[in-house]
Amino acid sequence: MSLSPKQLLTLERARELLEQLVAFNTINPMGKTYEGVLAVETEANNFVAKRFTGLEQERITSGPCHESLLMKLPGEDKSLSPILFESHMDTVPADDWMERALTPRLENGMLYARGACDDKGSLVAMLLALEDVWHGNTPPPHPIWMLVAGDEEYAQTGIKAFRERSDSLALGVFGEPTKLQPVVQHKGTVRWDIEVHGRSAHTSRPELGINAIRFAVEAIAELEVMQKELHTRHPNALMTGPMLTVTMIHGGRTRNAVPDLCTLSIDHRVVPGMDPMTARETVINRLAEIENATFTHTTPQLITPPLATDPEHSFCQAILEICRQYQEVAQLRGEPYGTDAAWIADRAPALVLGPGDITYAHAVDERIALADVVTGAKIYRDIMLTRFTD
Repeated sequence: MSLSPKQLLTLERARELLEQLVAFNTINPMGKTYEGVLAVETEANNFVAKRFTGLEQERITSGPCHESLLMKLPGEDKSLSPILFESHMDTVPADDWMERALTPRLENGMLYARGACDDKGSLVAMLLALEDVWHGNTPPPHPIWMLVAGDEEYAQTGIKAFRERSDSLALGVFGEPTKLQPVVQHKGTVRWDIEVHGRSAHTSRPELGINAIRFAVEAIAELEVMQKELHTRHPNALMTGPMLTVTMIHGGRTRNAVPDLCTLSIDHRVVPGMDPMTARETVINRLAEIENATFTHTTPQLITPPLATDPEHSFCQAILEICRQYQEVAQLRGEPYGTDAAWIADRAPALVLGPGDITYAHAVDERIALADVVTGAKIYRDIMLTRFTD
């Protein structure tokens, strides 16, 4: 027996579906060798696809170990472009708590498991909203496209593969833990390694060598100076300024030799108005000014653009009003992290919106409040039933 719409958006339905999804191991290998036969997301996507039998569906492959699931609900007005709803199925690893990470537990209204907050809480809210509209009496004005994306956590190949299709979209809503606050701007990222070169020598005669670690320290000091300058040069009303962070250092070969190589891993966050690759070139040129130092810069491991949706766009304002029906304090915001939303923002206005607190994302004992998942589903449903015009 099918459920009526009023039976779909409940705490019990949210708990049931979220418990089922977090029990699937969709941990992203994060660039490491993957030994699985199926893509990381396939078994969980099979479960979702079966639940939505009757909707047009498509699998989108994005590399040897990732896939996305696209589902389409027709709209009443065939002249309107689709609204894209996207949440990702993959999660980060859970090495520190793997023994319980995929076994959901409920305590005081909070569901604990890897992926509960990032990003299966948003995914469940979107799926419940899609079911509600699909089985309801009022068809959506726009076609509703639901993309269950793969590989968001490492290289964002899922949304990039979708982007290559060049589909026309009215707008995009991307599920991430934003405390149900609509995020219209966020930072972009470029990550690469800086190899600092020296010359090896015995530590009894260090003057015969060139200490790569010493020049790495000089480079780090110069990056800190650049960090302060970037904050002054690129202020943003919705978020903190650009960030230059050294995330890993590897140097030296043995205790009794001058190190001839030291590698710095760089995470450079850029704000709207900055281009990630141009920002990288600025760093490269600045470090080249360090006297007697020799640097090699590797090909970037990740390049993502910033999200720079205009807060005054009618789409943003309409969604803000929907959010305020459920929480009066809703505001259009900016955030320092990056999301898949930036990859379609040049095609259609996009924002990020979802239940959960980013504080718990990627953390041990990741969690989300089921009540927020249900509220998120109601907000998504109302967006699906809204007609948007420029």
